[in-house]
Amino acid sequence: MTDTVQPEIALTVEQPLAEAPDQAIALDRHPGLREFAGRLGDTPLVEVPGPPGGAKVLAKYEFANPFGSVKDRTAFALVCRAIAAHTGPEPLKLLDASAGNMARALAGLGELAGIQTRLVIPSVIPPSLLTAMEKTGAEIELADAAGGLLGMIKVCEKIAADDPGLTPLVQHRNMANVAAHEFGTGKEILEQLGEHRPAAWVSAIGTGGTLAGVRRALRTRWPDLVVAGVTPSEMPYGTERAPHSEPRFAGAGGFGNGLRQPFIDTQLPGAEQLHVTYAESLRGMVEYRKLTGTSIGASAAAAWLSAKKVAERFGPGEVVVTLFADAGPEEDWVKAEQTAG
Repeated sequence: MTDTVQPEIALTVEQPLAEAPDQAIALDRHPGLREFAGRLGDTPLVEVPGPPGGAKVLAKYEFANPFGSVKDRTAFALVCRAIAAHTGPEPLKLLDASAGNMARALAGLGELAGIQTRLVIPSVIPPSLLTAMEKTGAEIELADAAGGLLGMIKVCEKIAADDPGLTPLVQHRNMANVAAHEFGTGKEILEQLGEHRPAAWVSAIGTGGTLAGVRRALRTRWPDLVVAGVTPSEMPYGTERAPHSEPRFAGAGGFGNGLRQPFIDTQLPGAEQLHVTYAESLRGMVEYRKLTGTSIGASAAAAWLSAKKVAERFGPGEVVVTLFADAGPEEDWVKAEQTAG
């Protein structure tokens, strides 16, 4: 008999959802969410600087969302799904792990809805993000940054085991994550592209929900679309290296120890992998602002630099689509200006 080696964390996922989680129950039970829902999404798709002679590059400006990032969409979808599924007299209490933007969005939604929210975040999270979360009243637990996202997920799993009254959102396995971008972000991109046919879709990986969800939407019309995921050179997707706390652009690193984000492993096994160093992403932030007057975060800069490389393969009549997750915390901008210096 062959022994089965169990992964360090649960990595199984359900089948993709047929539609986005229904908002109606959440908005009925928690009216404080209505204004947020009305402002979520419909973010601009903007032509951005691309390579000379190459394809046009279009970027979805997700920092236009209410709490300032693409994770607003994911958080809202997961919260709506949890609210709809909640039964019993006990109040709903939410739990998840995040390196930054997801935690910020969940904390804000918890405050708006009056839902107790417990968040596991890395000890090296930018102070500006931590302060914003603390102001919402969310319960914050700092995890050792050396354990990476893998370590934070393990902490979450232990907390959930010790307190069955919590509802773990499990963003890296919850198919509402993918659905938020298939039926939200991706649908918007389809409408905004009009008759333009994209040659490629390029995005930072993170949990893989954005990359996989938008790909599912775009490939309904263009099945031969090139798909490329972007991760930090210091901690790429699927790396055998153990988790560590070395600086890298946030929100897109691999788990480490050979583990793979399940949305990518199951939905995009053949996607290209592009790597960008932390220093390159910081310089990209400064370069983009000089060229356009618009501030973007490190993961957005990494996506932009990667999209430009992919666009070099195609002609000027074609289009490469990417997504800018956020505008970057003030701490990253200090580092970016020092690096570009």
